[in-house]
Amino acid sequence: METEQISGICSNRRSQNRRLNRRSWHRRALALFASVPAVTASSGLQAFSEKDWLYFHYQREPEQLAAMLGKLRALPQRLSQFCGQKMTVSPVHVIIFADRDSYFRHLEKTLPQAPRRSSLFVVRGGRATILVADNESLERDLLHESVHAINFATFGKKRFPLWLDEGMAEWFEADERQQAGVHGELIAGIMGDQRDALAVPLKLSSLERIGAATQADALSYAASWAWCRFLGDRSTPCHRVWVRFLEDLQAGVAAGKLSHRLTLAVPDYEALFLKSLSLKTVTK
Repeated sequence: METEQISGICSNRRSQNRRLNRRSWHRRALALFASVPAVTASSGLQAFSEKDWLYFHYQREPEQLAAMLGKLRALPQRLSQFCGQKMTVSPVHVIIFADRDSYFRHLEKTLPQAPRRSSLFVVRGGRATILVADNESLERDLLHESVHAINFATFGKKRFPLWLDEGMAEWFEADERQQAGVHGELIAGIMGDQRDALAVPLKLSSLERIGAATQADALSYAASWAWCRFLGDRSTPCHRVWVRFLEDLQAGVAAGKLSHRLTLAVPDYEALFLKSLSLKTVTK
């Protein structure tokens, strides 16, 4: 698997390094992990606790886990409200390693081709698993990967667009102020003073062309986040088109591309999105 390249637009190196750990489309991981061994007792994980739809496994319980359970429990309902439809949950095993070293040793032994980031959502034999290291970004990592798990349970891995899956995970892993600090700089950097036309990398049609075999960069994540923020805004006519798109995906209907639907229903949708880049359009 190729090493991910971070765009040079972002000048905040600390933010770059923090975000680099997870910058790869998770569906590439789904395909990669289809033939690898499952997590076994050899990993040394002993403790087990069930928290609603999440089943936690760890050697020692992370100090901050209890404090974040409320956000994790509320996530399916928050996603349902955001998407305008009932989202599905199914059991997900969450393997929490004591530190990054033990986590990466496990990846080296069982998933040698996996991207080296601080958390992964994987599916093998239909079983969903989150692998994560206990570290300062544990809450964000768990929220991000849990969104992938809910989307997988609701839409399946074949129908759901990659950009939408990652954009939603980015949107729900942290509040808008934090995300704007991470993604806003990239978006502002590529747009510059241009405000009357949308830069090509930010176009929805560009994101839709990112396939399962293509690795996305930080700008793709930023654009995906921004589109999800925009589409979740109930005041825009694009929201209704997006909700119908999700309904068709969940029903197994051939949904086509969202950009095609928006072009027909809301011809000026790109102008509306461009305007939203400088606005806080949704309160989560």
